[in-house]
Amino acid sequence: MLQWILFISISLVTILFFWMVTLPKSFFKKYKTEIFLIGLSLRVIFIFLPPVWEDDWARYLWEGNLIRNGESPYEIAPENSFQKSNLSEIETEILSQINHPDWTTIYTPFVLFYFALFSLGFSGIFLKLSYLILETFSFLLYSKGKPFKFSLLYWIFPILIKEVYLNYHFEILILCLFWIFLNTIKYKKYTLSSFIFGLAVHIKFFSLFYFIYLIQNLPFKNWKKQWKESFFLILSFVFGFFIFYFIYYLIFPNSNDFGFNNLLRFGGSFKFNQFYEPFWEIFGVMDLRTFPLIFLLSTMLIFLFINLQKKDRFRKIKFISVKLDLYFLLGYLSLCLLPVYNPWYFLILLPILVTSKSERIFPWILVWVPQLSYLTSFRLGLEFTYFYEIPNSILLLEALISLICLAWYFTQIFILLYKISNISNIARKGSIGYGNRN
Repeated sequence: MLQWILFISISLVTILFFWMVTLPKSFFKKYKTEIFLIGLSLRVIFIFLPPVWEDDWARYLWEGNLIRNGESPYEIAPENSFQKSNLSEIETEILSQINHPDWTTIYTPFVLFYFALFSLGFSGIFLKLSYLILETFSFLLYSKGKPFKFSLLYWIFPILIKEVYLNYHFEILILCLFWIFLNTIKYKKYTLSSFIFGLAVHIKFFSLFYFIYLIQNLPFKNWKKQWKESFFLILSFVFGFFIFYFIYYLIFPNSNDFGFNNLLRFGGSFKFNQFYEPFWEIFGVMDLRTFPLIFLLSTMLIFLFINLQKKDRFRKIKFISVKLDLYFLLGYLSLCLLPVYNPWYFLILLPILVTSKSERIFPWILVWVPQLSYLTSFRLGLEFTYFYEIPNSILLLEALISLICLAWYFTQIFILLYKISNISNIARKGSIGYGNRN
């Protein structure tokens, strides 16, 4: 019952948050201290509350303790411990809540080391406190202690607080690295920026979305002449990506897979919350996910790029992309190509909303939509064939809300293309070719 109350409360607060997105910047400037303290207070409170409909946290604590005991989670599955007679009461409790206990880990070395450092005594409180300290530091570093509207929206976003401080999800590490990453770019520490970017990608490949922030800020205009700078940037990225694999191998020399096979197996055999699947079934076709939408978006962007004036073309396409939230849109559609739409995956899109200073409600709604996947048949008291089964009615509701938001986005792009098309068809009087008005 408590979990239902928490889930409904967070949903209602999220609706209130959508209203706050529409408030003017003056409101956030006036109440920035109060908003910051509300976000901080909620984080502290959630640290001491139990997870809501999630069990990933049990594996985090278990695998962190495995490493401290000198055992590698890449080699030992949790089920190997079921028959041990010397398990403590807390170990038995944690072990009983691990999902897919027959699988070894799919997490990267840096994440496993992090769990090992902050899960002493199987205490989730220490892990959450580490999240809080790291996030607060990186957030204040990015905002320079004077947060503005969009960073404050990030700070009080209920879904972020729920997924991180209630459900333990380590995507917060990527977000923290992103704020530090932007700070290094601001001070033109590009080699360090590339290293941090490589570390973020090491944690999860989704972080590749952030590449655009590095590439658009690099001062290199002639890559052939500045090949040394380019080489060191690439080397720094590779170092950031692989360094913890190397460290892990030194500690556990028998490691030769690092969970890659499990990750491929996970993506190939497990499907969750593909809310577009029943939508395509209505039309009697295979699950196309978001392929048609990505194709349409790509075609529109190519048309847009071609029709822009050659002078400052890249600067203009960047401006338009930020104005229409196209970076966010591309990231969202890409995540919806995955076999698994876990709700917390979409948190990595939040920095894109903050940096683009989006005034729209729609992207925040798109980040919220996957939360409906928690309403499984089991939790709704319906008949089900497997534990994580989501009713088609819920999936179709997710798809409908998502498509309404996407339709608004594409309408805006079509309007822009129409205006550009009209301008490109108007030639000067006396000119030759299409658009001649003589």
